[in-house]
Amino acid sequence: MEIAKQAGLTDNKCQIYMFAYYLGTASVCLLARNKDRLSWQTTIKTASVASIDIIAQTINYTGMVLAGPTLFAIIYSSVTIWTALLSSILLNRQMTYHQWISVVIVFLGLGITGLKSLDLGPDVVRGTCLVSFGSALHACMYVLSEKVMNNEKEVISAQKYCAVYGSFACFGFFIWQLFYTRLHYIDLIFEPMQAAGTSIGYAIMILLVISFMSAIHSATFFHSVKYLPGGATSAGVLKALQAVLVFAATSLSFCVDSSPEMCYTYDKMLSLCIVLTGVILFGRATNEVNSRIDKTHEPNKGYKRVKSISKEVELEATREYHHV
Repeated sequence: MEIAKQAGLTDNKCQIYMFAYYLGTASVCLLARNKDRLSWQTTIKTASVASIDIIAQTINYTGMVLAGPTLFAIIYSSVTIWTALLSSILLNRQMTYHQWISVVIVFLGLGITGLKSLDLGPDVVRGTCLVSFGSALHACMYVLSEKVMNNEKEVISAQKYCAVYGSFACFGFFIWQLFYTRLHYIDLIFEPMQAAGTSIGYAIMILLVISFMSAIHSATFFHSVKYLPGGATSAGVLKALQAVLVFAATSLSFCVDSSPEMCYTYDKMLSLCIVLTGVILFGRATNEVNSRIDKTHEPNKGYKRVKSISKEVELEATREYHHV
């Protein structure tokens, strides 16, 4: 996304980069089996969740363009906190004391860098506000996706859910490209590309790479939400690890004198240590919860043991038989 910004492709009205993003998500349909079909009711629910995430991700990535990828990664990881709270409300999921401590540790670790970035200008402040609101809304998508995919009345594969979700979102942005971007392409896309020295071929390559990365991210993300212990909450905590990797990538790729917020600092090193500590603690706490749940189940894999009749009843039945 930072490379797309430098190439002049991130006008927040055209949203051409978001069309490429959801095009990658929709391409997960190539992994779904033909026999995987969703009912109309589930399809409508999936489309509704996609509608929420269209708004959330549009706000998030617009904020990222304004605030930069490092600050975006910090605030975006607050998805962890919002997911835990919404999971408790919408999924009735009881989190343990140790899990809550781990989530708070992750958030505090990322907040160390965030506090250092609030004096970088009005665009950064506006971007910070957008990403903060978008992260809470995006967390809602996490929880609702888990709820829809784990519907007991219908078997829903992660690939099929992702394909339907992405296709609906992609179609929404395609309509926007057709009726808005097409009319403003010259002044909002082509001229910024010319000013940045970006060729059409290079622009297409950037958008295709965004689509490819989005396809990998979407396929693994929805699989994690459905099958990873802890579901949406665990996926949210792993966002913290993503933020740490963004720190490292941006410092290697974009650290120059004109962009000091991209450079790796001691604050970010401290954030790295705290975040990894929180992620490890949350993983251990989740494993302990799952172990306790497994121990409460009978070893016969869900079958209920039927009590045998007593010897006295069995003997009485034999006597009655011989009497007859």
